[in-house]
Parts: sequence; C-alpha cells; structure tokens
Amino acid sequence: MLGYLRVSHPWFEVTKPSRQLVFDLILGTGLMVGAVGAIGWFLSGLAMEPVRESYQRLKQFTADASHELRSPIAVIQTNVQVALADPNPNPQIQQQHLQVIERLTRRLGRLVDDLLFLARQDSGIVQPQWMSIGLDALLNEVIEEQQSLASDKGVQISLNLVKPNSAGATGYSATALPASTDSRLPGQVSMVSQAVPPEPWTTLQADRDQLARLFTNLISNAVQHTPSAGTVGLVLQRVGRPGNYSLQVAISDTGIGIPPEALPHLFDRFYRVDPARSQNSSTGSGLGLAIAKAIVENHQGQIQIDSTVNLGTTVTVVLPQKE
Repeated sequence: MLGYLRVSHPWFEVTKPSRQLVFDLILGTGLMVGAVGAIGWFLSGLAMEPVRESYQRLKQFTADASHELRSPIAVIQTNVQVALADPNPNPQIQQQHLQVIERLTRRLGRLVDDLLFLARQDSGIVQPQWMSIGLDALLNEVIEEQQSLASDKGVQISLNLVKPNSAGATGYSATALPASTDSRLPGQVSMVSQAVPPEPWTTLQADRDQLARLFTNLISNAVQHTPSAGTVGLVLQRVGRPGNYSLQVAISDTGIGIPPEALPHLFDRFYRVDPARSQNSSTGSGLGLAIAKAIVENHQGQIQIDSTVNLGTTVTVVLPQKE
C-alpha cells in the first residue's frame, strides 16, 4: 500500500483542542481577575486603615475639645447673665463674678494654646529651634517657677545631679550633687544654688522653649498630685556610651499614684484619671502629657511613666545629646 486518503473526520475531535484552549483561557482569566480583586481589596484596606484611624481620632479630638470648651463658656455666660440681671449690683458680688470670668478665660487661653500646639504638631508645622542649652540650668529655672505652688502645698522639690565618673568613660560616680535644703523651713522649695555654674556634661542641642514647657508640665503635675509634706525629687544624669550619650531626667513624687489600668492611656489626648482621686485632677484639660510626649518625640527622645497607687509616680525622660 502506497498510501491512503481520508475524506472524513469527526468534527468534535478537530475542535477539541480549541475548546480546551478557550476553557483554559476563561478559567485562567477568571482566577486572575479574582486574585487581583482580592489583593486590591486587601491592599486598599491596609491603605485606608490609617485614614480611618485618623478620622476616628479627629472625631474624638473634636468631641473632646468641644466638651472642654463648652463647659467654661457656659459658666462664663451664666456669670455674665447673673451680673446683668441684677438691677442693683453689689460691687463685691460683681467682683466675684469678674474673678470667676477671669479665671475661666485664663483656663480657656491655656486650652486653646495647647490645642494650637497639638494641631501644629500633627500638621508638621512645629519646627524646633535648636540651640545649645544647659539642662541643669533649665531645670533650676522651672523649679523656681513652681516654687510658689509647692510652697502653698508644703511640698519640697529637690534636684540631684549625678556626675559622670571621671575615671571611666561609661561609669558613673555613686555620689550626687544634692539640692540645697533647709529642714528648718518646712514647705520651702529646695533648689540647686544658682551660684553654681551649669555643668558642661548637661549641655545638649534642643529647643529651649519646648523643653521648658515639657518639664513645667511634668513638675507641676507632680506637685499638684502630691499631698502636703510630700516631696518631688528630680535626678539628672548622663547615660549611654561615648558618642551616643543621652541625658536622663527622673521626676519622682510621693503622691497618690496612678492605677495600673490607666497607665497605657496617660498619653492619650484629653484622658484624665478618675477625678475622684484628686481635687486637682479636674482642673486640667488632659493635654499636658500628650504635649510632653510630642515634645520628647520632637527631640528623638523617650518618656516613660511608672507608678504605684498610694506610693508615688516616676516619670523618666531620656534626651539624646546631639553632636
């Protein structure tokens, strides 16, 4: 047989490869579209998560700010209406109303100032003004400013400087430079003598105004939450290794302490521990520690709070010494 000629063939066998190709293409395209859609949905969810969190924080921030502003404004309005409604005003009563209004306007001014600082911080407008400052001198100035408040409460403030050990680069002397105290004057604020020049090892590059605000908030909080005859102690020392030194400031008080469940929320804006624990806790806006954290982060530092109920609280701030 030399060969043969096929004159017919089943059509389904001819089209079977093409049908299989079309099926594979449809299946592959469907799987690819589904996978791309799922991955896109997942990635868009991740991308939107910061936006949702930011929106929720903005809502909470707006609600808290509105609440903080509404209360003093309502009290001011009430005092003004009472004063205007009196046909025969008593000068003494009028003066009391004006004193209340003046006190509330100061509170509103501080609140607006804090809100403005945090708003600028969130938007990146705040740019630290770097300069060389002596941290020990700055702490002395802040302590001096808090002297009247501490004296009224009978609280003693002391500042100890732990000098670096000159015998070794990483060691520290066990002796400290205690603040000058006078046991014959109870309630007198104690400070390092201003005649002592600033220690060279306490110098760092920082924004002086921001650090002053930082330690003013922390020291005033410690004094306000410390009962009479209590103490507030500051310890300044240098930590770290050569080329990577930092200055550590520990602020310890003998106050009422903070419950363990409240510690994780202390840096949240407008968060305040149960006002029933302290008469002074209701006077703040709950922004002081949030501002303190923002300032420390501006200086690439760290802040930590340790507290034991009825024993006291210690706030530790670590600021790097930039070359």
